[in-house]
Amino acid sequence: MKKRTKKKVSFVDRIAQSKQSKQLVEWKKVDVLYEFDMEFEIEHVNKIIHDYVDSNGLSDEDYVPAYVTIGAYEQQDLIIALKMTNIQAPEFWEIGIDSHFYNESLDDVLTIPFALDIPKMSHADLMTGCETKVNRGAGIRTRWRGLQDEMISNWKEHGIPDGYELIKSQIYIKAQAHFNNLDAYKEHHDLLHLRDTDRLLNYLKIREVAEATHKAKGLFA
Repeated sequence: MKKRTKKKVSFVDRIAQSKQSKQLVEWKKVDVLYEFDMEFEIEHVNKIIHDYVDSNGLSDEDYVPAYVTIGAYEQQDLIIALKMTNIQAPEFWEIGIDSHFYNESLDDVLTIPFALDIPKMSHADLMTGCETKVNRGAGIRTRWRGLQDEMISNWKEHGIPDGYELIKSQIYIKAQAHFNNLDAYKEHHDLLHLRDTDRLLNYLKIREVAEATHKAKGLFA
């Protein structure tokens, strides 16, 4: 009977295994549901993005850099997590919208509120719609049609009197989500630190240029 010899593990492999074990322990400690939110005026956000598109000769379908979008949303934690793709599809969304309409002849403002809790879906599905059904109250559940369509439908349901025009839409979005992994968790907190020290947008701009340069080199290699 042959004596089995124990396979030797190299020093480098032992270091790697130890590092992986420590990372796993660290990840288990931080892998919980986190809350992110942002509050913004959609007209303000759209103006910043449209101004960038126009000044750079882009079309509405062209890519807008992350630093532009994050800046338009005033560097709030939810938009950072979404644009940098550091979180999984949120388990829960809370949406609140106040749409303000103004009647110049009456000097009167009409506000139409909209609030809804939404189950798990991606950010893309939240914006454009999906087959997920949401609770409308009184036991009614219907398909989510996308944020803008839902908002406009809510206006029609409330009714907008003649002479009133939309002047501002204030939106609040809260999401509860897990980070993708330990690296994503750490990157998000690093980005928040850069934001809090007024360096985030410049960092993202430099990173965007570096990535574009690297990609261009790859095309001509």
